[in-house]
Amino acid sequence: MKAFLAAIVFAGIVAFVAATVLDGSYQQPAYSAFTTEGARVDNPGSNLIGN
Repeated sequence: MKAFLAAIVFAGIVAFVAATVLDGSYQQPAYSAFTTEGARVDNPGSNLIGN
């Protein structure tokens, strides 16, 4: 029983540390992750079929 509780505590600690590290340094918002020079998503302009 002690080993099972120790495993649960260890898994919780690992999960907390992983979430903290991933949230702090590896993630970024979609608007900054998927920006390119050729992408123009703010003003699409006129319709392609002429309407």
